[in-house]
Amino acid sequence: MIRALLFDAAGTLIEPAEAVAEVYARHAAAFGLSLDAAEIREAFGAAFGSSGDPDWEKHPEGDGAERAWWRRVVGLTLGQAAGRALPGGLVDECFEALFAHYDAAAAWRVFPEVAEVLDRARSEGFRVAVVSNFDRRLHRVIGGFGMEFEFVLTSADARARKPDPSIFRQALERLELSPEQVLHAGDSRRADLEGAAAAGIGGFLLERPAVDLRGFLDHALRCRGK
Repeated sequence: MIRALLFDAAGTLIEPAEAVAEVYARHAAAFGLSLDAAEIREAFGAAFGSSGDPDWEKHPEGDGAERAWWRRVVGLTLGQAAGRALPGGLVDECFEALFAHYDAAAAWRVFPEVAEVLDRARSEGFRVAVVSNFDRRLHRVIGGFGMEFEFVLTSADARARKPDPSIFRQALERLELSPEQVLHAGDSRRADLEGAAAAGIGGFLLERPAVDLRGFLDHALRCRGK
């Protein structure tokens, strides 16, 4: 019997309200750094994909590790887009401004079907929670939209990022449920599907616009035999 549904956050419940490259370009310009949005887009993808995991050992509280990770991504992105090494102070100023920007719900938007799916999921008796590779800003962003979950577990809280099954196991402990009683939805095959499977949890891959959270809820109801 499926009793709880876990949701990824970025790409699943929410997405940036504005193209990331445009936001980076605007904030860089505010500090006198003129960069092309297309070059930022390419540089950001490379930096995001090559930065590995946060240094949990250096930052045992978790959130500091995520913050340092994002500082690295911002520095690599701006430096590559500029085509030169940038002064550390300039990068720090840009990073602080960007980090603060994404700390508010206004920087994000909720996918159209989310409210409907969450309401229906609760009416069907499912418990709902979030498991996301994110720092603790996510708690404020989710709260800013008025979305209610049993809990929001970020990688900063868990000191582990998906696909590491540890974050899913911590969610199971909070729920006091077995893996067979839980399903997880997300937009990343590696982080969400493979990570959930490593913890024994069934996964569901979103492939917007063809497959969104309505498909996940229908899948959960079928798994429950309804």
